[in-house]
Amino acid sequence: MDRPGALAAIGNTPLVELQHLSPDHGARILVKLEYLNPTGAIKDRLALAMIEGAEGDRRIGPGTVIVEYTGGSTGPGLALVGAVKGYRVKIVTSSCFSEQPRQLMRALGADVEVLPALVGPGIVTPGDIDGMVKRAGEYAELPNHHFTDQFRSPYIIPGLREGLGREILDRLGGSVTAYCAGVGSGATLLGPAEVLRQANPAIRIVALEPAGSPVLSGGARGPFKIQGWSGFVPPLYRPELVDAIETITDEQAMSTTLRLARDEGIFTGVSGGANVAGAVRIAASLGPDDIVVTVVPDSGYKYLAAEPYLQATT
Repeated sequence: MDRPGALAAIGNTPLVELQHLSPDHGARILVKLEYLNPTGAIKDRLALAMIEGAEGDRRIGPGTVIVEYTGGSTGPGLALVGAVKGYRVKIVTSSCFSEQPRQLMRALGADVEVLPALVGPGIVTPGDIDGMVKRAGEYAELPNHHFTDQFRSPYIIPGLREGLGREILDRLGGSVTAYCAGVGSGATLLGPAEVLRQANPAIRIVALEPAGSPVLSGGARGPFKIQGWSGFVPPLYRPELVDAIETITDEQAMSTTLRLARDEGIFTGVSGGANVAGAVRIAASLGPDDIVVTVVPDSGYKYLAAEPYLQATT
């Protein structure tokens, strides 16, 4: 599909092999560099899928205000797509998340409302998420407002299947032994999982979640520092597609994020470090002929004033 302007730059990101973090005698690890999308995040794909899907179903049109809640990357993605397509965008977020994504949303023309953090900057709690969802829902009740509702959107898993998943498949075919990703909305995990499993029924699909809120594993909700992960069971989650669940601690996510920058030249946010921490764990249980694939979802530029880069540069 030919898309106008900057939207043509969404997708077709590089898939690169890690040179130093892969375990000795373990599987190869390949990562999709999603920070090379226009706003520096995989969420450009989700934003485009949500808006194009709503257009196709005639749920939005000229004059519609797009409403969403987000901790960071979905907001800039929606603002970008809204700018190109002529939609106003209203974003609800929280001060528990980094400031830089909010600056980017505003730079791209979004109207941003920031709710106060329940604990403090950098610590995401279930109450912060619940408050954002509630407030966005209130805006969605206004006339000519459309709630994209990223955790319930019917468009994002197909969008990630046909975009991200097909790109991995086109590069590697059925040779992928395992695919893992952290669970926010679930689309980054489940979209590619559908198409990769068709090519290789034996593939191992592994969901990653924060150790501080291990709800997928049957634990209790709690605070954590891996921005972009949900810490709860999202409505779109399909356990029948998942073979295993791994928990990642904040410390593992932070340390791997720094190692990616310093040892691999991959400058990403903490969710990218968390994904790779999971991939390294999986790769250590496999052999050198196996391939583990994961995603580096966004750029570290949004998180320079937050952990782990704040401590590393002061």
